[in-house]
Amino acid sequence: MQELKAEKPPESPSDSDPASRLMARLAEEGFTTDLTSDDWRRYGEIIFRRSEKISFAAGETVFIFTRVHDLNERILRQTSESVVNAYKARSAAGKALSVLQSTTIYHCLVASGDQPHNDLLTGYVTRAGGATFIPVIIVPEINQVVYPDLEEKVASVRPRVEYLQYLLGERREMVDMHRPTVQAMWVSLAVVLVLILLIVVSLFH
Repeated sequence: MQELKAEKPPESPSDSDPASRLMARLAEEGFTTDLTSDDWRRYGEIIFRRSEKISFAAGETVFIFTRVHDLNERILRQTSESVVNAYKARSAAGKALSVLQSTTIYHCLVASGDQPHNDLLTGYVTRAGGATFIPVIIVPEINQVVYPDLEEKVASVRPRVEYLQYLLGERREMVDMHRPTVQAMWVSLAVVLVLILLIVVSLFH
């Protein structure tokens, strides 16, 4: 007699550790890393990268996983400042195109222990020099992921958080996290062109 085996639905991933689940998904999505899973277990940090082309600007999406034992406000503030300073644009061209926010950094703080976290992360979201920094807390032992508040009306941040949720299987539909930024750029460019046209017309009248 044939044995029937129940299949897990898509909403029930086989790996309950959100950190390792996200790393596996990043590899599927074309992100690369110079380190291995053994390096992650040994040193407690691993970085995944993927180059992006946003309109006419080159960009990058980066996921930094850092294992932390005692997560607090000081660590959140220091990591936010140091990571943004490392990735924000420094060249004249990069600063000119910074409106596109073409670099996105997700800092996944992987906390130890089995205590749930309720840290408010929205205040640590930073946009500077073309880089958007988004902190995320992951507690593998209890399968918890803490995101910045999606109710915040920051057009360039919300789709980035939704993209992370898509990678973790919490959203079914694909999310284009750069679309609102590109739309805002074209609207701003149109406004500038209209103003220039009005100035030119006024000079001839």
